[in-house]
Amino acid sequence: MERLGKVSEWNDDRGFGFIAPLDGEPTRVFFHVRDYRLDGRRPEVGELVKFRVQRQPDSKWRAQAVQRTVPAVRRASPATPACGPSRPPSVVPGAVAVLAYALLIAWGIRAGRLPAEAMFLPMILSAITYVVNALDKHAAQTGRWRTQETTLHLLELLGGWPGAWVAQQTLRHKSRKPGYRVAFWTMVLLHVASLCAWLWTRR
Repeated sequence: MERLGKVSEWNDDRGFGFIAPLDGEPTRVFFHVRDYRLDGRRPEVGELVKFRVQRQPDSKWRAQAVQRTVPAVRRASPATPACGPSRPPSVVPGAVAVLAYALLIAWGIRAGRLPAEAMFLPMILSAITYVVNALDKHAAQTGRWRTQETTLHLLELLGGWPGAWVAQQTLRHKSRKPGYRVAFWTMVLLHVASLCAWLWTRR
């Protein structure tokens, strides 16, 4: 029998949350992202859903066939319109940063301050970082074990940040999480600053 409830908790990184049934019994029901039947979006705290409840062997309740009934109710911030779809971050700053980074490496090689092989290292690291982000995106969609954000940031710091930026644009992965994006651009600045310091000492 289908029941109605409200999503009371949701952990997007781990892919699970809890539903508070409207009839109050039980007080909350566990559900996994694989139980959520709405392709193309993730559950949101506060949205009303209909679901079926099944008791697990460990005597805990689990929701199945979870479906959204009405949009979640959110408070609009003063600077954000109350309606309308949210827009992904602009690609212009990232594209400019990648182009400037490529020109900086090209100049360093031409000036003899970097070996010619230096052009391949960012490409390899970027490819590895892109693959790791793609696997993490797939894990988020299927409810599998996620890659730690510290690992992703370490790859960005080592020079794979262009690949991470491409993953953000093409896979829509980590592109709407403010805390992650702040850390991402911090890694970009640290890496570029280290490269500039290296070029300066090789005058």
